Amino acid sequence: MTDPDPGRGGPVVSNGPVALLRGDHSVQNNYFTVPVPDPVELGAQQLGREVLKQWAREAASRDLLGPEPIPVRWRATSGGEVADHAERTGHPGGASTADLASFAAELSHPDRRRLVVLGGPGSGKTSLAVLLVIELLLRMGAGEPVPVLLSLASWRPAEEHLDGWLERQLLRGYPYLERGTLRELIRRKRILPVLDGLDELPAGERPDALDALNDALAEGVPLILTCRTDDYRVAVRASSVLRRAAVVQADPLTAEEAARYLLRVATPQHRERWRPLAEALRADPSCPAAEVLTVPLMLWLCRTAYARPPRGARADGDATGYPGELADRDRFPDTVAVEGHLLDSLVPSVYRREPLPPPPACRKKAREAPWEGRRTDPERVSRWLGFLARHLERRGEPDLAWWELGTAVRLGPRMVVTGLVCAVWVGAVVGPVDGVGAALGYPGPGTGLGPRLLHGIVIGVADILINAVPAAVAFGLAHGIGFAFRGGAPEPSRVRIRLGRGAGRGRARSGREILARAALGIVGGLAGGIGIGLLQGIVRGLLWDEPLALGVGLAGAVLYGGVFAVAGAPAAP
Repeated sequence: MTDPDPGRGGPVVSNGPVALLRGDHSVQNNYFTVPVPDPVELGAQQLGREVLKQWAREAASRDLLGPEPIPVRWRATSGGEVADHAERTGHPGGASTADLASFAAELSHPDRRRLVVLGGPGSGKTSLAVLLVIELLLRMGAGEPVPVLLSLASWRPAEEHLDGWLERQLLRGYPYLERGTLRELIRRKRILPVLDGLDELPAGERPDALDALNDALAEGVPLILTCRTDDYRVAVRASSVLRRAAVVQADPLTAEEAARYLLRVATPQHRERWRPLAEALRADPSCPAAEVLTVPLMLWLCRTAYARPPRGARADGDATGYPGELADRDRFPDTVAVEGHLLDSLVPSVYRREPLPPPPACRKKAREAPWEGRRTDPERVSRWLGFLARHLERRGEPDLAWWELGTAVRLGPRMVVTGLVCAVWVGAVVGPVDGVGAALGYPGPGTGLGPRLLHGIVIGVADILINAVPAAVAFGLAHGIGFAFRGGAPEPSRVRIRLGRGAGRGRARSGREILARAALGIVGGLAGGIGIGLLQGIVRGLLWDEPLALGVGLAGAVLYGGVFAVAGAPAAP
């Protein structure tokens, strides 16, 4: 406490809850200061509450919070091909989805908030991440980071810094956050990113992602990362393991564990429905059903698909529609047949015909749309997903790009549709313009508005046919030739505008490549426009025997060539 001048009245500076002010005539006034809450702490607590609501609801929809979670065991790994030195990673021990309390307590230590979760397809990596987020949020106190689960699929580590990507994803998912508060949360390391799916990035970008994540870890950022084991092993060979991060891997279930789980999760009224399958798994642990159901995802899908007894059960003891049918080797001779049957039941089990819950308070309510209810229709969802699956199967790649969806249709129909659409647009522009010009310059013997309108309509319709038909042929062939040479749909351009010296070098097309493609567009548009103009002149000469048909054709060639060249220049890149 200080007083600048003890002989005069003045403020007394105090860091405590009470401030003293001495006024005239030695009158002393006492003022109690009201503590102002830290806006960053308020933002962190509010974000934590909303994230907890979001993922608690998601965990409930996935049956992760039920009384009997799937008993997946997670084994800690040190050294080897996927982990850092044991003395740097600590000793997190094992974990189980049935008891995450001690595991989350270990991760709550300030020096041990770095974890890599590895496993095969369907091993429960995302489920573990969801449960960890919920457990850490329930334990979160003042000043601790907020765990937020994000999918890594949209990150391009060579083009965007991790902090910038986190800010963009959090503002999109939680739009009530103020940008300034969010940036302070990121700067103060108050966000614990739980990044799901390193394997969802393109293979060539995974080493860049590991480098960027190691740079973030060097700055003290807490982090949890999930990835498929084989993909992570390949990525660390080209980059580095996640430094000072504990690594846990999923242990496969046994047939006995799967059988015991199915009986425990069933209610007493329905346990007998599951007993034939459980006994078959115990009797023959190498049967196709046992091999499939030791994968946690398939075990969950089996429980979900057969949760309700079939309607109209037959009296002759037919097992169709009951879990025990999976052990029938005549119907399901191998693992492919069992997996296919369970996957066929995925959409009807997940997309049930039931009302949608209200959106979380932190989300913006979407505008009502006519197709809003279709996502709960299992039949439509099955058709859409089947269409996408067949498209990816034909392409032979697992990645889906929106600009390549057009290639899901065969080339012949695509050429026809492309030609017709272009013809409609060309006719819609050329016909009215030529019709109005012909009506204004009507040279006929008749007078009045009627003959002018008739002449303009005739000329407009004729020019639509003259221009639309060759345009359809030209653009349809151009689409087919382009696909034949390129082998797929052209990717949209990504142009980076560099301001100052801060912009990094991305993977956008270079200026030379953009100019080369623009030149091709100019040449193509010029050739098409000249062809249409000359064809228009030839047709005019043959149909109407106009003396200036050749001149009109040449003028049209110059005009259309210039217009099409200008349009083709920006479209080609």
